Amino acid sequence: MVRTIVLLAVSTLALSACLVKPPAAPAQFADRQSDPVVVSGAAVTALAGVPVGDIVAFRYASGAWKQVPVQVDERKTIELNTAYHQPANPTNPVNVTVYADTNTWVGAGDGALGSLDEIAFMAADAGQSAPGGAGRPEGVVAGPGVRLTVTDPLDGDVAYLYLFRRSGDLAPGAGLEYVHYTFTLTSGEYKTTYKLADGPNPETSKVTTGFYTREFHDRWLDDVLSFKNGDTNGPDVLDRHKALFAPGVCGRSEDTFNDAEGAFLANINGPVRAIRSYIGANSGPYTQRTHTFYAQREDIVTDLRVHAISGVMSFFDYSNAAIGMRYTNDRNLAGVPIDGATDTVVAGANAWEKVDGTPGALTHVWTAATDVTPPPSTTNYYEDNATNPTLQCTGDADAIGSSGQRNTSAIPNTDPHVGPAAKFQNTRVLFFEAAGRSTADAQRHADQVVAPLTVAAAARTGPHIRA
Repeated sequence: MVRTIVLLAVSTLALSACLVKPPAAPAQFADRQSDPVVVSGAAVTALAGVPVGDIVAFRYASGAWKQVPVQVDERKTIELNTAYHQPANPTNPVNVTVYADTNTWVGAGDGALGSLDEIAFMAADAGQSAPGGAGRPEGVVAGPGVRLTVTDPLDGDVAYLYLFRRSGDLAPGAGLEYVHYTFTLTSGEYKTTYKLADGPNPETSKVTTGFYTREFHDRWLDDVLSFKNGDTNGPDVLDRHKALFAPGVCGRSEDTFNDAEGAFLANINGPVRAIRSYIGANSGPYTQRTHTFYAQREDIVTDLRVHAISGVMSFFDYSNAAIGMRYTNDRNLAGVPIDGATDTVVAGANAWEKVDGTPGALTHVWTAATDVTPPPSTTNYYEDNATNPTLQCTGDADAIGSSGQRNTSAIPNTDPHVGPAAKFQNTRVLFFEAAGRSTADAQRHADQVVAPLTVAAAARTGPHIRA
């Protein structure tokens, strides 16, 4: 019941909060403007057990406290069959830590800050170190606060943010909202109408920030991406975010994933980030993808849990609205025009790729985590052909700047329900920016993804802290 009350409070806040862009980052984090900071509940021991809706954040700058948005996302460990509203597997249980959501079969958390939970805020909201005589902000309890020291490992720069327990009606979002997500099933309420055993399950879900709009029309149907120009959406430059085993091999795709069994783990709308997490990809019913949306960035994490497969590829096929943009990656720094005419790019594993032009600049950064030895062979994939493309298994008939990453060698079993399993996790981080980003900008994003901001927590207590 406590968790239900918290969720209702967040929902009410979302309706009344103002969708804004984060402020300009402090000078030391100017090149980290789009980056979030995430700290585990385990690190914030001074607030352990505090109701998650009571945690608020402040920065100290120019001699004053200012409240800033913070978000606590509860997490819990489940056996993955729980997501399908089924009993846990008794012989080969697969226990995974996921985001709690009372509106899915994962269920609610316990409403109190625990070690598995995550606290998220934007690096742009960090400030100065508060002196001992600064006291406490108004509207917080007299108990201990927490000072978070945020460090950029690439240059050693530091900034600070402070967490407190509210004493009154302060909202964790501080009346602001950096991202807004509406999960909308065509059929109705998730638990009563979603077809877990056999899709499709059409939806009209939408993510909006001050920098971009994204839309989803089924679990794996990711088919709208537009950049914001002020308050106006630009053209939709995306045909599909596609998934295949190999180019032109249509037996498995995002469409067949949607048409088979699957489930949502979480759909979370908060002031700092939105989270969309789901499982089910044909004979990989426990394969999981999680999208985390921030104001200017989207993190897409895919965990393979499937029998041995011959290879896999994930790529963005752009729409005709992307014609006139330019494609580059770290193996092809000069780039090629996206114009529907065939180009040759240097093949090989790449750390980043970018499409850039009048609508905006979208940089993709890739990382992977696997214990497969040797790691599966990886190469970049690119096709720009509007006249005679490789068979397009889904979406429109053209390959317009189709680009992404392809694993070209076999991947062993990754599903623990089947038996001994390898780990294979792929992360794609998207940066949404104005047109005209340089290759140096893209490489900087890649370096920062590999070396994210670090955070250390310490209780802020003592007689020098005035009540």
